[in-house]
Amino acid sequence: QMVSPPEFQDWALSLQSLASRLRWHCHFLQKLEDEPELEYRNLHPAYDGLRTEVASDMSEEERRRLEAWKWGRTGYPMIDAVMRALIDTGWINFRMRAMLVSFVTFHLFLHWREPAIWLAKLFVDYEPGIHYSQFQMQAGTTGINTIRCYSPLKQAHDQDRDGIFIRKWVQELQTLPDDYIHEP
Repeated sequence: QMVSPPEFQDWALSLQSLASRLRWHCHFLQKLEDEPELEYRNLHPAYDGLRTEVASDMSEEERRRLEAWKWGRTGYPMIDAVMRALIDTGWINFRMRAMLVSFVTFHLFLHWREPAIWLAKLFVDYEPGIHYSQFQMQAGTTGINTIRCYSPLKQAHDQDRDGIFIRKWVQELQTLPDDYIHEP
């Protein structure tokens, strides 16, 4: 059976997208191979010392914020729902991964290293080469990429307008009226 031109074009675009993703995948694996310290240090040294980098040096307040984030108890419904879903299933999509990293590094102002270790233990598709490069991109420590600070409220409204996902994973909010389901 002959493939019509529009179907062929759709497949061609899909294959181009897959090839692009595979090239980026290989790029990040090679980057970690060439620079294994990316797992431990900021890609750009200008960010060194901006946040407490060593877990043993964290203040009690920093430890409290980290633990709340790790267990989905920040008080931000979408953040908490996503983290609890990840703990239960081992997987969340890219946008939710980016939001979790953005939240812990910008909203909670914690260094990326400890959160990266935590998420590495949770992701069923953990790949160090991709994980640490992406983590630093989302944390804004590369000195190359545009800083992306995700709003948990905007993401909640855009991705879970009716609060179905939030109510599933943050059961203590199941009876909260719709008008308040996204609010911290």
